[in-house]
Amino acid sequence: MQQKLSTRDRAILITLALVLGGFAFRSEALLFLGPLVGSVFLVAWVWHGLALKQLEYERVFSERRAFVGETVELTLVVTNRKVLPLTRLRLLDNVSEQLVFKDLELGVSHLPGMAQIRQYYALSWFDQIRRSYHLECVRRGVYDLRSARVQSGDPFGLFTVEGEIGQADRLIIYPVVKPVLGLQLPQKEPFGPKVADQRLLQDPIYMRGIRPFQPGDSLRHVHWKATARTQELQTRIFEPTSSPNLVLFVNISTLARQWEGIDPVLLERVVSVAASICAYAVQERLLVGLSANGTLPRSDQPLRVMPSRSPQQLTRLLEALAAVRGVVSSQFEESLLPESSRLPWGATLMIVTAVVTPELESVLLRLKRVGRKLVLLSLADAPPTWMRGVVTYHLPGRTEDEVFRFVPIAVSEATAQEVG
Repeated sequence: MQQKLSTRDRAILITLALVLGGFAFRSEALLFLGPLVGSVFLVAWVWHGLALKQLEYERVFSERRAFVGETVELTLVVTNRKVLPLTRLRLLDNVSEQLVFKDLELGVSHLPGMAQIRQYYALSWFDQIRRSYHLECVRRGVYDLRSARVQSGDPFGLFTVEGEIGQADRLIIYPVVKPVLGLQLPQKEPFGPKVADQRLLQDPIYMRGIRPFQPGDSLRHVHWKATARTQELQTRIFEPTSSPNLVLFVNISTLARQWEGIDPVLLERVVSVAASICAYAVQERLLVGLSANGTLPRSDQPLRVMPSRSPQQLTRLLEALAAVRGVVSSQFEESLLPESSRLPWGATLMIVTAVVTPELESVLLRLKRVGRKLVLLSLADAPPTWMRGVVTYHLPGRTEDEVFRFVPIAVSEATAQEVG
């Protein structure tokens, strides 16, 4: 098997051949041409070795978080921070094939599920080139962009060098959020009381203010800085722990049997409904959490957001829902019981699902018997079976509308007596 000579080896052989030929034939032209060719090869070899030095590549997004239907401007910035110019530079940047550009045609990538941004540049010394494109947010998701592949070399085209350049970036496209209608607070306040009747317990995380110290106050809650400033003992005031809690349990499974696959259209509607309810609940000043039978991107960690009063809570919820994929990590019915045990006892559990199986009904009835507050939102084609003590709404999963209008599942008094 013959080994192919590299360009550098060829350059050395050609230079030596010219010099030796000049001595052998006493040719001044060959003696002059040999060192000249060798110098050209040497310059080209040094040039290609420095081509990728102090070369920078940056992606600049007008927004790193957007909703479906919006347009994000992506600017690709290539900077050469050295005296040595680059006469040829090829840049290959792999992006998800689900990203749609208005004014950029993507190439085919060797990676599955990926497309390729192909760019060609010529930069002089200390030069920078910026190219802007418009990205249409068509599908929700968390899109990770890794370092790009770059190829350059000397201006004579003798040597080529390749490498990776740039930093990892992330673009998050939130799911569609629509107005929610018909989702009224049922009787007996299933979402939990909005005002605590008795402030027996307080949450030391959320401080509401300070007041003068009174007999019976705990010394652990003394605000020493305020005490030093006012020269009077001051104590902290905290929010009560009986604030309303709402936790959405989102079922990623869209078919009764997991091995049958995923209905992508129905899954997107489930995610959009959950996102809309999260926005509605935050607007109603509820403490909202989220749990789904899926995992975070590039991780085996469960997709879970605990209830919080943080101003960034809605952002966290929408980011978690944007990351939902069609990969089910566990059986929804089996994960519902252990996940509910992590939550405060007065929290309302809202189940958002496109399929209501007999196993799910059994789990809901079991949770109801132990005193849990439950709301079932079904996106199945047919309305679910009425269950005593479980507030149930139905929203057909195949309809296209501007708002999500939930229809409560009612039961006649005769049926209620029979069931009772």
